[in-house]
Formats: sequence, structure tokens, C-alpha cells
Amino acid sequence: MLLAPLVRQLSAEATATQEAFPQRFVFLVKSSGLTPAAITPDALLKGAAGGGTPFRAALKDHALPDSLQALEPFKDQVGIVQGFSGKMCLAGHTSYFGAMGVHASPSETSSGNPRRATIDTRLSSKYPSPFGHVGLALRGRAVGGAGDPIPEGTIYPGLSALAAGRELPFQASPDQAYDQLFGSAMGSAQGRKRYALESGMLDFLSDDIRRLRKEIPAAEQEKLNHYLTAFEEMQERRSKLAVMGDLIRKGAPELTDKFASDRGIDRLESHFALAASCLITGLSHGVTIRMDNLEHIYTGLGLTEQNVHAIGHGTGSNGRAADECRDVIRAYHIKLMAGLAAKLRSIPEGSGTMLDNTMIVYFSDAGEAHHGALHEWPFLVVGGCGGRLAIPGHYLRMPDYGQVGHGTIGNLYTTILNAYGDPVVHFGDPDFELERQGLPQRGAVASLMA
Repeated sequence: MLLAPLVRQLSAEATATQEAFPQRFVFLVKSSGLTPAAITPDALLKGAAGGGTPFRAALKDHALPDSLQALEPFKDQVGIVQGFSGKMCLAGHTSYFGAMGVHASPSETSSGNPRRATIDTRLSSKYPSPFGHVGLALRGRAVGGAGDPIPEGTIYPGLSALAAGRELPFQASPDQAYDQLFGSAMGSAQGRKRYALESGMLDFLSDDIRRLRKEIPAAEQEKLNHYLTAFEEMQERRSKLAVMGDLIRKGAPELTDKFASDRGIDRLESHFALAASCLITGLSHGVTIRMDNLEHIYTGLGLTEQNVHAIGHGTGSNGRAADECRDVIRAYHIKLMAGLAAKLRSIPEGSGTMLDNTMIVYFSDAGEAHHGALHEWPFLVVGGCGGRLAIPGHYLRMPDYGQVGHGTIGNLYTTILNAYGDPVVHFGDPDFELERQGLPQRGAVASLMA
């Protein structure tokens, strides 16, 4: 049973069918909005969508904007997706869980509880792995977090959820994430001994809970069942990791001083190294990275005078205008995105590469602006998407908000889920205002599916 994932992988290699390989999903979430014009080729800035269908143009015929130049080598697998709205979510500085769960949060000071599994974790759950979906974060919640110091350990940025009311934990410390993900195979002899002792303790605790469950009232048994499930999931993970020891050692990232650095860009680069190794080794098929928050100061990029929030409100930094600062930050993010794509493209898989079976999504939890009104929500997609979506290699724009054929992020996520074999009728909450206008907002967008 434990060798089943490896057997499936070998079978896929033998048949060379892309459908047999696990699909991989990376969501890169920035703060302060993603301005549509900043990621649009100049010649397509006036591209119009009408007649109920999206506007589509091949990117091979257009140069990418300056801040996206790192993606030029991958242009055949780059998709720029614009025009989808998100008015059912909380507008403003952040939409919290709504950005990937398609629902409103109570306020900017409260993320509330997630109503459902978010799109990132729901996709990766279709392809089980030892660590399920991995969350890595440079910073925590978009609003109200302290500027310094950069947080350590497990944090909850209010972005991803495994199920209704069950938030995904994110690891803020690259060195701790390395130990958690690769420590079973890469740790010292003392660390591996500790790991074995912890495994034995889990066995003991699981047996103890089973005994206790027989002696307590039925009303209390459900609480214990949750504990037991958690322990059993950890035991199963450790069993799988034991089988994967050689693969983990071969694919683990090099542990450098950057993993313990307190400089933001060092940590972010370390998180991307961890994400690549997780995907390559199969420890996880899904990763979400919280790129920054409004309080972050990009000192490593020479923007020492203002944080992301101030730049978003139009204040320049270190002699650069606010728009220039945003370009510098975006270009750095895209450089990291391209580096991850390059690593995945270097790994053969069947008749192609790992990048062919990967979807990397870059977007903001605030939609189209620092104070997003959510009339549209831009996305940048890199990867072959397993050949399931008609997005790679294209610029796509939906009809404007209120026009016939307009779609919401709920429609976009519904399309993606259906393309990956999850036949959901509609993902998330609808836009009732559009429905009152006679513009139903449910279901997949057929023209985006391959």
C-alpha cells in the first residue's frame, strides 16, 4: 500500500501518458493588489471582450511587460487571465479566505471562518501526497500584522483552508520548514533518533486514545475521534516518508544560511527552494506561498523607506515613485516564479517535463488594486496545466462587469476544478447582484477548457 504512489509513477513513466502523472499546483499570493495594466502587453491594453465570449490573443505575438521579462523563456506556457470579478468577496485591502474560497469575510479586521476548502487545497487533494498541501509564508495576515520582526514558526494568514472551519497552517521559518519536510531523511543521527522516538510516541498515544474512547460517553467520543484522526494521519505520513528516504535525500534543497536569515528576500528564496523540492520529491503536490503583507519592507530590494502599504497608497521609496516600487517588487516575484518554473522544466516526465503537469498561479488577495473594488481579479498562470486548460500561451479577458458573458472568480475556479476531474456545479458563492440583472453566474467557462 505504501509503495502504491511509486508504482503509479513508474507505470506512468512506462506508458508516457501525461494523464497518468500527478498534477501539481502552486499558488503565489501577494498583497496590495495586482494591477491589470502592469501585466498586460502594450498592444493588448485595449483588447475588448464582447459578444458573450472572452477576448483571446496568443502571447507568442507580443512582448511581455518589463516586470514579466523573466517569463519570456516560458511564454508558450504563460497565461494572463483578466476580467473575472469577485464582488461576492470582501473588497478593500484583502479578501482573506474569499480570494480562494469565493465568499465574504466579516471585515478587514477579521478573516472569519472559511466556509469551504479553498481552491488550492481542493485541487491538491485530488492527488494525495505525504504532506498534503504545504503552506509557506513570509508574513502573516495582510492587515494588522507588525512590521518587525519577521514572524517565526507556524502562522495562520487567513488565506487557505482544508475544509469549512479548518484553516491551513503556514510555516514562516524556512529552517523549521526544512526540518519538518526533509528532517526524516536529512537530519543528523540524533535528529533521526528523535524522529523514531516521536513515531513510537504517536503509536502509544493512538492506542491510548482508542482505549479511552471505549470508556467515555458517546457525546465525548467525537472529540476524541478528531484527535485520533490527526494522530493516524501523522503516522501514515511517517510511514510514507520512511519508504521515500532515498528520494527525499536526493531531492532535498541545499540548506544554506538563507534558511535562517531574518532578511525577507532570503527567506522568500528559501521558501521557493522548499516548494520546488517538495514537488520534485513528491512530498507534496500542492504549495501555497504568502509572498508578503502590507507591513513588509523590501529592504533587500533597496526599498527601505516605506512598507508595501505606504507604496500601495502612492508613496514612493528611496527616490523611486510608487509605481516604480511596485514594478521592482513584482519583477522580483516573477523572477522567483520563473526560477521555480525552470527547475520543474528541467525534470523529464513522460514525453515532457514536470512543468507540463504543473499550474503556478500568481495573484493578489486584494484583486485589481491596493484597495481592490473586485470588479476584476487578474491572474498570471505559468505551466502546462496538464493539457487540461486553454490558458497557457494566451492572454484572456472576460467581458466587463455587468456585460453579457462576464464571469466571476467562482466561474474561473469552477472551470479549473472541472478541468482537473472535479465535476463541481459551481464553486463558491454567486454574485447575486449580477443574477438580479439577469446575468447568471454559475458553472464553468467552456472556452477556457482544453
